Amino acid sequence: MTIGNIKKLFKSNSQSEPEPEPEQLPPHMSVQNQRALNQVVFSVTEDDSTLLEVTDPAASTTPAFNTIPNVKDIFRWRYNYGVNLGSCFLLESWIYSDLFEKGGASELDAINRNLTAFGVDVTAQKLSSHYTNYISTLDWNWLKNNANITALRVPIGYWHVNNGQFVDGTPFAPLKSVYQKAAPWDKLKNLIYVAKQYGIGILVDVHGLPGGANSSDASGSINNPPTFFKNPTYISKMVNQILPFIARDVCINNINVIGLQIVNEADTNNTPVNEHNYYLRSAKAIGAIDPQLPVVISDGWWPEQQGTWVQQNNLVSTVVVDAHIYRCFSSSDKSKTAQQIISSLNSTVNYPSKSADFLTGEFSCVLDEQTWNRTSGNRADLIKQFGQTQVAIFSQVSSWGWFFWTLKFQIGNGGEWGFVPQVSKNNIPRRPQGSGITIDWGKVQRIYQDHINYWKGKGSYFEHWRFADAIYKAASDVQTFSQYGNSRIGRTLSWTKLRRGQYIALKGDSSYMWEWDQGYQKGLDEFNKY
Repeated sequence: MTIGNIKKLFKSNSQSEPEPEPEQLPPHMSVQNQRALNQVVFSVTEDDSTLLEVTDPAASTTPAFNTIPNVKDIFRWRYNYGVNLGSCFLLESWIYSDLFEKGGASELDAINRNLTAFGVDVTAQKLSSHYTNYISTLDWNWLKNNANITALRVPIGYWHVNNGQFVDGTPFAPLKSVYQKAAPWDKLKNLIYVAKQYGIGILVDVHGLPGGANSSDASGSINNPPTFFKNPTYISKMVNQILPFIARDVCINNINVIGLQIVNEADTNNTPVNEHNYYLRSAKAIGAIDPQLPVVISDGWWPEQQGTWVQQNNLVSTVVVDAHIYRCFSSSDKSKTAQQIISSLNSTVNYPSKSADFLTGEFSCVLDEQTWNRTSGNRADLIKQFGQTQVAIFSQVSSWGWFFWTLKFQIGNGGEWGFVPQVSKNNIPRRPQGSGITIDWGKVQRIYQDHINYWKGKGSYFEHWRFADAIYKAASDVQTFSQYGNSRIGRTLSWTKLRRGQYIALKGDSSYMWEWDQGYQKGLDEFNKY
């Protein structure tokens, strides 16, 4: 795009609006800045502090709106194709049973039984070996170059944080010495570091809370009923100690830590006052340390409720709502055929995506055997249709992407729960490979001209230059994201709000900002896709 073409673009509709002076043209539209965009360099160095940082020639001298997204931005905002590391840290016996040889319905129960049977040192060594074996056998090349994932969701419990430092006054207190010696936190830091070498992000997921957000063993202990949200002491421990420590210790200084999840699968509550109190306090505490770190909350199996709350409390900049999609547990799903479940996905995966950014933090290709007993047709074909349909719908409503449950199993490959077999069979599509996209700037110009033509005769004054500023910035942002591992912009509500605020700071607010809104959204709609 040349300066001459840009001037022609702005001269259109000169009767209805004043033409911006040349110095008012957005810097990102200039030849010099277009070159700068094309020269973005993603470099790996041995210095961990600058690993994978962006070289941006103009970043230190231009207004925020005109800066190029850096790699930390891309990690935190890009759309995710990911997978969970179930039972790497937070143990679930159906995935890995190596620590359940003495029985136990949860990690707390199993480790207590190990402690009784073997003592502190042996139990700690068994735990340490589990972490090490799980992480050391991860096939990073397959994750990066075959599945082409963007991130891993890593479930942990509060008792893992800094090797058991914060367990006093909780059910895990008697096991403090075990976790001190097993050193799960050190192993997590190593996992983050290795993932960084492959350009893979880490979502730190505090899956287990003291007292539990639900009654499942996936909380690390059986809590029936769960008590976390009714226990001010537990909430204060999380808000004032544990979450700030995580943010400071592993989030700020690791560009590939993409967010901090503060709860997993909270039970449904018609009046979630305590839940919202915890979410709000946590977001403020984390934001005081790292203002742009995504904070992930649970949808409580009610996406509309939590999406509305995020919108009403103006938290869309940093708060993401996590929803889980399973079609194998409810009696309703068990009573349906596979075809009925697949055909209903469009209407049942119904996140309010205009209220908040959503993440599908867990899903699988599993349908219950009762469903299969009711189903005629080829099972393999239907599983593929089920998996691919889910991913296609997530691309429309889940703005921060998805994480399959789960990656690894101690025995076997997990079948329809297993990421590796489902990707290998193309039941879960691989993320497209590529080194980036080239924007058709002529198409951008034509879209802008269409905008002008549409509004001709519909008013005496417009600020169409705001539409132009916006669509060019959206296209430039998409191109920059794509140059890092063929990424695309995610958390689009948050990203658009960020860019909108930067733009107003640069060009001023106006009753015609609706034109900017339309322009930026149009740019995303046209170019931010595979």
